[in-house]
Amino acid sequence: MDFSTKISDLKLIKLKQIKDDRGAVYHYLKSTDKTFKGFGEAYYSKINTGVVKGWKMHNQMHQNFCVPFGVVKIVVFDNREDSKTKGEIDEIVLDDDSNYCLLSMPPKLWYSFKGISEHPSLLANIIDQPHDDVESITLPLNNSTIPYEWK
Repeated sequence: MDFSTKISDLKLIKLKQIKDDRGAVYHYLKSTDKTFKGFGEAYYSKINTGVVKGWKMHNQMHQNFCVPFGVVKIVVFDNREDSKTKGEIDEIVLDDDSNYCLLSMPPKLWYSFKGISEHPSLLANIIDQPHDDVESITLPLNNSTIPYEWK
């Protein structure tokens, strides 16, 4: 099931969990999913409670975020010149318990995220190409490009 987002081409998809008294299985991404654009690399980012990471924008990379442990608030800003949602900001909370979803993000969107659970959170990311530092741009949290203030 897809949920609507404020930003064009940004997809939020409910993922399946199979839970029982032994633990759980968390589905994430299949090569047959519409959001799968190829495999380049998979990695995890540990986010301590209250810590904000970002801002970052990838010029070519398609990303697929998921939070298998904890709660993470992801803020996305659309500054793409040719986008019908240019100037929009979306705030999305991914939660391994109550909002277990895939956030599929096309290139050229700015994003930042914050761990908001009582314990460290884990953000998983499957990207369509190997990570390349030259391909991305970073900005400090407070800047004149992105009209968002983390609190």
